[in-house]
Amino acid sequence: MKDVESARTAASRGGASRPGAFQASASMVEAGFFCWEIATGEISCDPLTLALHGMRTDGRSDISDFLAAVHESDLVEVRDALTLIAKSCGNYQIEYRVTSGDGRQRSLEARGRVLPGSDGLPARMVGVVMDTTAVHERHEAERRRFHERATRDRWMRELTAALAVAVTVKDIMAAAQAGLRTFGADALTVVAPEGNRLAVVASCTDDEQGEDSPPVLDATARALVEESLNRRAPVLVGSADALTTDYPHLAPLAPPTPQAWAALPLTDSRGRVSSCLVSFPEPQEFLPEERALLVAAIGLLSQSLERAGMYESEHALATELQRGMLPRGPLAVPGVTIAARYQAATSGMWIGGDWYDAISLPDGGVALVIGDVQGHSVHAASLMGRLRTAVHAYANEGHPPAAVLERTNRLLAELNTDPDRALFATCCYLALDPSKGTLQVCRAGHPAPALVTPRKRPRLLKVPGGLPLGIDREQQYPTTRLRIAPGSVLALTTDGLLEAVNKDIDQGTETFLKGLRSACTADLETVVDDLLAGTRKAHGLGDDVAVLLARLDRPDRRR
Repeated sequence: MKDVESARTAASRGGASRPGAFQASASMVEAGFFCWEIATGEISCDPLTLALHGMRTDGRSDISDFLAAVHESDLVEVRDALTLIAKSCGNYQIEYRVTSGDGRQRSLEARGRVLPGSDGLPARMVGVVMDTTAVHERHEAERRRFHERATRDRWMRELTAALAVAVTVKDIMAAAQAGLRTFGADALTVVAPEGNRLAVVASCTDDEQGEDSPPVLDATARALVEESLNRRAPVLVGSADALTTDYPHLAPLAPPTPQAWAALPLTDSRGRVSSCLVSFPEPQEFLPEERALLVAAIGLLSQSLERAGMYESEHALATELQRGMLPRGPLAVPGVTIAARYQAATSGMWIGGDWYDAISLPDGGVALVIGDVQGHSVHAASLMGRLRTAVHAYANEGHPPAAVLERTNRLLAELNTDPDRALFATCCYLALDPSKGTLQVCRAGHPAPALVTPRKRPRLLKVPGGLPLGIDREQQYPTTRLRIAPGSVLALTTDGLLEAVNKDIDQGTETFLKGLRSACTADLETVVDDLLAGTRKAHGLGDDVAVLLARLDRPDRRR
């Protein structure tokens, strides 16, 4: 019994209601009459009531015939309601469903009054039965439309929030993908004219398929996109029949899989026009409210895609500029195997100040250097280039590690004449003699290097250090001397790697050391790639990363 509380009765909690106190819940419905003799179970009905219940008209009917017509899901509640009705006089109202002979489910509402017999006890119930199917269907359609509207409004809020932080085309299409089902769509494709052809700029489907390869535009898609571009107005086709009517030249083609289409033009800030084609697996009415919401959503998408294109172009420029300041090609030093990587921050002109270097020293050794200039800007990147050049020059002059850092510190302090543009930098400088296995380490505010010794767990070196470069012009830097065994690996990185996932440097350091366990025997190029792969899992990497691994070759490998 649909939406019934046992027996929505006026007397369900004891006692009858006043006569005639029926609630009007339906209008413009068919109604039949009935009379139920409670003692015998016999029911007398007019033809309409019999027809509504699918009961025979050629004989007498009883309550069992009536119950046989009730839908099984409502049967228990109807039985309970009849039991209650038989106990007291008064007005009653019951809702239930029946299944007609053609298999269609109908909603009925019975309203009646129980009359007493000569002994004052309930004897018979008389009343009407009304077919409320149309009323229920209308209410259900209104409820469904309200739910769909609320869902779309919520998705628009979520889309706006997602697009506000999305900086790549991939992020934007992921946000759009979440709303395809909200609109009943199954695919979205952004198409832009390039010369005499149409090129797919971005696309997504509701099942995440075809994300890696742009979809191929069929004749239908091309015709609708070209129409929207020529008219600079939305082109809405609600069904396959409407498609063949409006575009008869498409009729000879194979029936398209989509059943409805919406091609909406997009205009960017420079006046360039593209089109967004949304396809639907079912026919669509494109009601005014839905159309307005769809146009608004595509407008937000267009603005975000333009912004993402600018960000990605800037990011590519920034990354290229940054890489141009770093050593080109593999770092090759006799007696040492080196692998290094630089990974830029996620997007935009976030040019970082991270750098690394491997410098051949006059005494036959090698200097391993890693540094990080504060901030992300063109100024930080240019300053990084000057510091890297200075360190390289001082090292080539044969200065020991402490002298290299002290001279570089004074240089940066002299450059920091403008307090508003002053920057500091961290640096770690290692001088390694491959033939003797001796190592000198100097550190200026930078994370300590890690050492991986054969058959031992990776560990951070306990290296005292001084302030970052550029803060105190007279700062001195202590030097730590130690010896490392052949096959050992030195690992230097910037804080961008140690804080990549959740800004927890302790957890980041533990993960970093864990990633170095196989460094003594594995290919260093693979090891460094694996270290960076962990940072890419962190959505929205906000800092650049530099990593340098150096393994002291064994004597047999040196020969």
